[in-house]
Order: sequence, then structure tokens, then C-alpha cells
Amino acid sequence: MQKIIPMALIAALLPVTAMAEGSVRGAELGFAWSGLIEGQQKHKNNLALEGAVEYGFTPGFSAQLDVAQHHFTNSNDEGTAFTLHGIGHVNDGFAVGGFLGHEWIGGNHMEHYGLEATHDFGPLTIEGEASLLKNDGNDATILGLDGSYAMNDALSVGARFENVNAYAHDSSDTTAIDATIGYAMPSGVKIDGSLGVVDGNQSDREMTIGLGVKMQMGGNGVTFGKRGLAQAIIGN
Repeated sequence: MQKIIPMALIAALLPVTAMAEGSVRGAELGFAWSGLIEGQQKHKNNLALEGAVEYGFTPGFSAQLDVAQHHFTNSNDEGTAFTLHGIGHVNDGFAVGGFLGHEWIGGNHMEHYGLEATHDFGPLTIEGEASLLKNDGNDATILGLDGSYAMNDALSVGARFENVNAYAHDSSDTTAIDATIGYAMPSGVKIDGSLGVVDGNQSDREMTIGLGVKMQMGGNGVTFGKRGLAQAIIGN
């Protein structure tokens, strides 16, 4: 049942967009993969099917729903995540938001919530988030910053930083830094790639790679990226 519900919701995003054409700001549906590419850990991968839709109530306020289903190849665990964002569009280039969600990873339930903002400085776009995860007292924080520079209408390059700090009896701190590239086709299909490094106080430093393909509707899709722990995990 855990798999069926998110898959059904993702499949419903396209007809929902068509039915509410006058009010939906954007939507996207895609596949993402990330993994470790060296040493004994190179078999660890995170495969995800992701969808999102954003509904505009007024020109200045919208709500965004994210749904994702993850599979971690190392442990064969599944991860399912739902996130709801409330977004204030200050102007055409600046938006702030708050979000809350729930996810299941390998049978563990947790909530995530936090604040986010994005600003378009012409060809440069910056997005940041601060999240708190709650899991029966085993809390964690996620801090993320993502920048992208448009070389032209199709090609963009950028960088991404993410830190996950878990506060448990075996507390851990993990930081990932990536160089990113994206190519948007006129059809609305966007291909994203990343190459970077992940380093934690309970694991060795490892090289990482990522690839994503998604269909964007409504111009550039939705306002904010995915949130929660499942999207931050590379492998398991």
C-alpha cells in the first residue's frame, strides 16, 4: 500500500493540471538517480520517481505538493515522502515559503518541516532551505543551498550544498557538495546532472554522481525543490 498511494498520486498530476489549467502555476514529473562512484560503497544508489504540482490561489500565494517514491539499492529499503509547501510570491523573482511533510524510510516514520526562499537575479537563481526532522526523539536538521546560472535559454550550470546533522545517541554530521548542470529542451523535458563529494563524521569521503530527467509544465515547473531526508540520502 505504501508504494501504491504515491505512485497513484504522481500519475494523477498530469490530468489534474489539465483540469485546472487556469489555476495551476506549474507541475513536473520525473525520475532521479544518485549514487556513490568509488571504493567499497559504489553499489549504493538512490532511485526516485518524483512528482509535484503547484496551485495558485492568488497571484501572490500558492501551494505546492510534492510526492516521491525512493528505492535504496544497498538495503532494498523503500522511502515514501509527501511535502506540502505554502508559498508567498513577493514579486516575479522572489518567493518565500514554509513546508511540512511526512516520510517513511525502511519502516521508520518521520515528519519534516521548515522554511525556504528563492530569488531570481536574472540569469542567476539561488534557493535555500532549513529543515527540522522529527523521529521519536532522534531529531535532525537539514540546511541546503542551491545556485544555478543560465548560460542561455537551454543550458545552466551551478552548485549545491547540503548538510544533514542528526542529534541521536550516535549523532552524525554529513555534508554534500555538488557541481550541477542542466539542459532544458523546448518540449519541456529537462535533464539534470551532478558530480560531487559527500563527507560524514561516521563514513569516508566519497565521490558522488547524479542524473535526473523530468517533464516540466507551466514554464519552469514548480517553485521549490524536494524536501525531507529521503532526497538527501545517496544510497543507504
